[in-house]
Amino acid sequence: MNSKRFTLSAETITIGTLMVAAVLSLIFLNALIARPKALFGQSLSAISPALFPSIVLVILALFCAITLLMFTTTQVDENVEKLSNSQWGRAFFFFGVLILYGLTMVPFGFLISTALVITIISLQLGSRSVLQIGAVALIGPTSLYLAATRLLAVSLPELNAIEFAYARLFNL
Repeated sequence: MNSKRFTLSAETITIGTLMVAAVLSLIFLNALIARPKALFGQSLSAISPALFPSIVLVILALFCAITLLMFTTTQVDENVEKLSNSQWGRAFFFFGVLILYGLTMVPFGFLISTALVITIISLQLGSRSVLQIGAVALIGPTSLYLAATRLLAVSLPELNAIEFAYARLFNL
């Protein structure tokens, strides 16, 4: 039987948590963003390092609010299945992988930590093709790193050896 009341489901909890995290991140953004690299006391980029995260967080908060509003105005099926223990285990595993990603970003750099996390998530989701996992784990982060650092002038944490290799490769 369908009703028109708001229910507290896994989706609403997740979306509400994302919205709260986005709003809190916007409030404390200056404490979360590292100062840009400076040369002789001046920033190397004319773009504020908080610009792109601010745009993404505002869009995320708006999408979450719109989705929660849609949940309150649409009919909900009352026979919602509860998550099984294996589904809860997978959810906590993904949360743990994201915590690992956050903790390894600075010591391992963007490329290595992103490739590692993409590999772990691909294996968890059932992909067994070494070629496919390797391509996704290397081409995606490398392209994203180059686009962010070269085109958008955004500083991402990276190991010095990898930054020097990128610099030698693109300054030929």
